[in-house]
Amino acid sequence: MSALVMALSLATAPAPCEPLPAWEDVANEAHGKYLIFGEAHGSAEAPDAVAEYVCAVAEQGPVLLAIEFSAATDDGFQRAWAASPGEFREALFAEIPEWGQRQDGVASGAMLSMLERLHVLKSSGRAIDIVAFNGAKNDAQRAAFAELPGQESHEAAQAANIREAAQMRAYRHVVVLVGGLHAQKSPTTVGSHAIRPMAMLLDRKEQVISLRMNTAGGESWSCQLREGLEIDPSKPVTDEMIDCRAYSEVASREVLERGLYLDDRLYPGRYDGAFALGPITASAPAAID
Repeated sequence: MSALVMALSLATAPAPCEPLPAWEDVANEAHGKYLIFGEAHGSAEAPDAVAEYVCAVAEQGPVLLAIEFSAATDDGFQRAWAASPGEFREALFAEIPEWGQRQDGVASGAMLSMLERLHVLKSSGRAIDIVAFNGAKNDAQRAAFAELPGQESHEAAQAANIREAAQMRAYRHVVVLVGGLHAQKSPTTVGSHAIRPMAMLLDRKEQVISLRMNTAGGESWSCQLREGLEIDPSKPVTDEMIDCRAYSEVASREVLERGLYLDDRLYPGRYDGAFALGPITASAPAAID
């Protein structure tokens, strides 16, 4: 190999994986199961941690990453995923309207960086697939879950979409990045309804490992009611009432050292452990440039 070819190869090679400490313990336990990272949207650190975990386990075999974007956009994600590395970002923005428009911390710069990181790995030969799973993907699915109480119909659709994608290939690892409520393995209340979150509907309890985000505080990007605003419960909330920006985040009750933890005593009955990120920073909505 000539010096020039070697230099070009090194310049385009993916960066080494840098997963959180104790990732091997989680990977060994999660082999052949569903591993859920239950995040608070809008941090830079959570998507980065998931990217580096997927990077590491992709060395062991095929990986599916399930992301909390509308299931109706999954075809667009697949077309973008098939693009070359140089065209990937532009393809995402062209195919998925949420990029560049969504302001609530989901379509963040960190989420975009996570996908770009993994797309480079995929393009270099790693077997990494993605699926957008959020909500009902069509009218048939909406009808199938219409009888479930309140939010549970949404949770059931999430679970069905992840399961369906996971059955498309012999994946060694299935990794889900989703909001913390959906990742909970015990019933909860949303509005006036007691519901089962997605993690309860995905598979048998022993086939699902759910980790809760743990932080030392900091900031995250989210949309909240403007400070001091009084609202009339009988009237809808409008865009003018919402302020989307970096907000302070309170540290977890028990702040853990950065790393992955399989310990069901941390959040008894709700999660199987934690992914601890230390101090977090806000990630603003992604921009194409």
